[in-house]
Amino acid sequence: MAERKQWAQPKKSMPLYGRIFIALGVGIAFGYILNAIGGTHQPVINNHILPFLQFLGDFFIKLIKMVVVPLVFFCIVDAALSLGDINKLKSVGVTTIIWFLATGMISAMIGLFWVNLIQPGKGLQLGTVGSGVKTKALPGMYQTILDFIPANPFESLTSGSMMQIIVFSLFIGFAIISLGEKAEPLGKIFSMLSMVMFKIVDYVIAIIPVGVFGLMSTTMTKYGTAIFGPVLKFILTDYLACLSTTFGIYTLLLIFIGRVNVFTFWKKAFASWLVAFSTCTSSAALPVSMDIAPNKMGAPKDISSFILPLGCTAQMNGTCAYFAVVILFAAQLYGVELSLPQQILLCVQATFLSVGCAATPQIGLVISLTLMTQMGLPLDGYSLVAGIYRIVDQIHTATNSVGDLVATVCISNLQNELDHEKFDDLTLLDQKDGAS
Repeated sequence: MAERKQWAQPKKSMPLYGRIFIALGVGIAFGYILNAIGGTHQPVINNHILPFLQFLGDFFIKLIKMVVVPLVFFCIVDAALSLGDINKLKSVGVTTIIWFLATGMISAMIGLFWVNLIQPGKGLQLGTVGSGVKTKALPGMYQTILDFIPANPFESLTSGSMMQIIVFSLFIGFAIISLGEKAEPLGKIFSMLSMVMFKIVDYVIAIIPVGVFGLMSTTMTKYGTAIFGPVLKFILTDYLACLSTTFGIYTLLLIFIGRVNVFTFWKKAFASWLVAFSTCTSSAALPVSMDIAPNKMGAPKDISSFILPLGCTAQMNGTCAYFAVVILFAAQLYGVELSLPQQILLCVQATFLSVGCAATPQIGLVISLTLMTQMGLPLDGYSLVAGIYRIVDQIHTATNSVGDLVATVCISNLQNELDHEKFDDLTLLDQKDGAS
């Protein structure tokens, strides 16, 4: 009898967000049980179990801290190199960069509005460090600009002064571009180092479930079910910030700068929005956007081919809003008061940091830890965000991705190159992708 061959289908590994949700659930359940049987008042739990759970969370956070500075440094150099030619900074290039920075700043300020209004971190006091946190006196405008420039770049890299690292990285990137062919090998090295850092990030991100389990179990053991109210309010605040940007700011930009019908825009842009929302990466939505912009919205191919790929890295409006929300959320959890000028400075820093956030799932979670550290906030509440980050990251990515299409349409119109007849033609929706 001939041996019957069985062709086994290769097992698909569970996606990372699935593993994080499981770790979150197990951490909640385990922490709830520990809390119910005594929590920190039980010597065995407090002296043996809790320190191990805290170790798991601290191990994960330490790895993230390890990777953030070189990640931002190499990736922003690589982002600058993606411009390809200093001449591109003229006309479309300058307009695009200003657009990305301006919309990012506006989105961050919208995030500040909602987090100050809803105050999701109020009602659960994770600690009493509010009076112990020393905030630096805010310098004047001129001094603030001077503080962006590092006196010693190596010291800035060592201390993790992100704004100074970003400025230094941009100077390196533009200098390499200016040198042309002579500096191409160095540019390739920086691009490769950027890829290496993202590979390391992949390794670190792979252990997020372990870190989430440790952090969530620890938090649940200490505070019990009181944590759920702030978490739900945080999700609501974050979504409101991103939706306000999408349906408020983008609508105004499309009407007054793009001079187009908003409903027509959404009929054509929805596919790209949905891909970004479901995959949590703008890179996945990029091919869809690259088809929609020239073929269905009437944007010139040279403009869309410049703005959309650059926007994948440099326009992170949803992430900017998240940075503002998560920092104030963490501050509220610990009773730390940030003045309005400090919050505005936070918006500036969040905007520039977002320039280096590549279109990779979970990258906002990595970068947000940097901002928490720079603001001097305790990191215990980080688990509350890490466990549900996939939920909020979906709206961040969708906001980022559709913002690239908004920028393409509006900048094309500013250049008087948008084909309004093609934009208004809804029959193009029936054409297959790639049709011209």
